[in-house]
Amino acid sequence: MLLSIPVPGLLSFDSLVSTTKVHYVTVTNLEHVLATLPGLFWFCLLLPAFLALVGNFLARKLIAPHKRNPHHDIAQAILSPVGTIFGILGAFMVATTWHEYEDTSRNLHEESNALRNLYFSAEALRAPTNHDIQELCVKYRKAILEKEWKIVEQGKDTPLGDEIINKLSKIYLSYSLASKRESVYYKMSVENLEKLRKYRELRIEDSCTGLLPLLWILFLLGGLALIVITLFMISSPSQTHGFMVVLLSMLIGIMTFTIISLDFPFTGFTQMSTAPFDMIPMEQTPSSP
Repeated sequence: MLLSIPVPGLLSFDSLVSTTKVHYVTVTNLEHVLATLPGLFWFCLLLPAFLALVGNFLARKLIAPHKRNPHHDIAQAILSPVGTIFGILGAFMVATTWHEYEDTSRNLHEESNALRNLYFSAEALRAPTNHDIQELCVKYRKAILEKEWKIVEQGKDTPLGDEIINKLSKIYLSYSLASKRESVYYKMSVENLEKLRKYRELRIEDSCTGLLPLLWILFLLGGLALIVITLFMISSPSQTHGFMVVLLSMLIGIMTFTIISLDFPFTGFTQMSTAPFDMIPMEQTPSSP
């Protein structure tokens, strides 16, 4: 005879089946487009250097030698505050994206841990429910590794994970507890199922959200202003001045590459690894006792 055992702390029905909602997110912003470019590093490095060389050439052609000293005085007065503000803004953007990148990595491990715990906790339940749960866990991991990961790289969502979580929710909602031992593992399983849903949504969100456009506008305007100011500080040795301008522009380009790469952790140079899911020791077909 099955026992009716209350399990405190379980999710409500509405909360558990909220996973049925399938949402699609499409990213069309320029930052994500750049993040998916195969040669993003060289684009960010060489394009600013080329523009700096062109700017240096035009500045030397348009500003006569006898008019350069007055420009030096004005440029020196502006260079320090502009450089300081740009440095603070750039450091803030790099630190923000790095912090979010670390959060995404932790969320990925939390999702894999929830899937692992869900798989092994199912062994405490009765057959055939335990095998059904383990089979769905195997399908969830397979869906991530073979399909979802490629879709997430594009900043989009897929209903595959939602459908599997929905099936798991229905299994737990219809399961009748037969012992206090089952109630303990049942509670842990439902909590892990909710974590799985939560961290999956965070993974999808992290794959398609970038920095505020306002920050990018300020960063690009600040970098442009800094380079223009250095162009007005023309010195007699053209090679030295040109080298310094190119070096500054390449540094700004590398900062831009770093921010974009960290801001979209599932694409490009800093792409997240599927190792947390690969290392879960699951059987492809759960064996019967």
